Amino acid sequence: MRMTYKSSILRIENFYSAHLDNQRDIYVYLPPSYQYEQTKGYPVLYMHDGQNIFHPAFNGYSWHLDQTIDRLIHNRQMEEIIVVGIPNMGLERSNEFTHDLEGVLYQDDKVPIEPKGHLYEKFIIDEVKSYIDSVFRTKSDSAHTALMGSSRGGQVTYHIGLRHPDVFSKLGIISPYFYCVDSISLEQIRLYHTFSEKQPLSQLWIDLGSSEGTLVMEKHVRAVTEELVNLGYEADNQLIYFYDHGAAHVEKDWAARLALPLIHFFGNKGEERSLSLNACEEVGIVGPKSRLNPILEFENDFKMSLLRATYHVEDQEIVEILADGTIMPKKTGLTSVTVKHQGLEATTTIHVVSEKQELVTLDLIVHVPPHTPVDMNIYAWFPLRYNPSNGTYYNRLQVPLDAEFIYQISRQDGMVEVNSAGEQVKHKYTALEDAVIEINVEDWRRNES
Repeated sequence: MRMTYKSSILRIENFYSAHLDNQRDIYVYLPPSYQYEQTKGYPVLYMHDGQNIFHPAFNGYSWHLDQTIDRLIHNRQMEEIIVVGIPNMGLERSNEFTHDLEGVLYQDDKVPIEPKGHLYEKFIIDEVKSYIDSVFRTKSDSAHTALMGSSRGGQVTYHIGLRHPDVFSKLGIISPYFYCVDSISLEQIRLYHTFSEKQPLSQLWIDLGSSEGTLVMEKHVRAVTEELVNLGYEADNQLIYFYDHGAAHVEKDWAARLALPLIHFFGNKGEERSLSLNACEEVGIVGPKSRLNPILEFENDFKMSLLRATYHVEDQEIVEILADGTIMPKKTGLTSVTVKHQGLEATTTIHVVSEKQELVTLDLIVHVPPHTPVDMNIYAWFPLRYNPSNGTYYNRLQVPLDAEFIYQISRQDGMVEVNSAGEQVKHKYTALEDAVIEINVEDWRRNES
């Protein structure tokens, strides 16, 4: 009878940090063969926000990292690894994930910041990694060690990884919080440091979703990615980028594409299978810049956005497409554009108009149940104002053209909008033109997640 082995998750309780003078539990995923392959060493992935990579977070979502890795191992799409989940410290998260470096304007962030990024990286390297390497059978060199995080965790992964390539050679930078964008004024506060020299990193993965609104914007993430390419990291091989259509800034969407960086770091992509082309259908000679997003898919369900590709424009008097996908409109008209890569190709149509507005105006009006306290603060992805004349909440703001938002109506006391069946309601908005949106909240319920 053949014995079946399963992966396991251990919890190391009250792990103390002398650098930060605090303690937290540490979670360790051990792969299926760990308990019987007594002489085998394993690569290690360190992840921030470790309390929600295996278990549900405060919003009820989890990365389900163990399930994804188990599936990839079972399907022989990646090698076995150890994963170390390092939980954040709640209100200290922003402090620990922020470095005091040139270019990081943390003083102007949306929350008060006391930067402890340097201490946090010492905690990970000197204390957590040293302990893990002493207790578990790890391949401790940088070539077998990865670091990954999302949002502010993506920001701190970028800073720690590029400062310590001798420790981490694989970086997973997920929906990185490189700028703080004020939802009302649209002021953009830079929160990352520009590195001037290429570091000996083996693999980088950078991604974001198209429905992250102004919290994480593609122009910002792509700009940092291009800086790294300009330093010498090989686009589409060493450095892989993915712009995920329809994905929001939530754990369930990060979980949905988690297999991609895991395969990039520890697996086999398989053969290239297909090419598709996501594009803005209409661009202006005057207006915001647009870029094509060619998606290359592989046999092992791996996919990526091509940072560099060859484009053929049917009518070159109308538009030019740069190798990085940037659309350079020349005159009004309609033309087809084809992207080509290794014998694969995909075509789309681009309509060039004389002008596209940079911003659209949104008026959001929210009708609330009569039992809602009048002094209660109500939010979409931005604060709403109370209108005593009709009992509604409203606000008007300017939104970048084509920005996509997935949002809930919520209250300052933790209540969120639900329908008549008691189910949480989420709304999607895409900034295509000036609009008035009215929402009728049927009821409130505390977010129990």
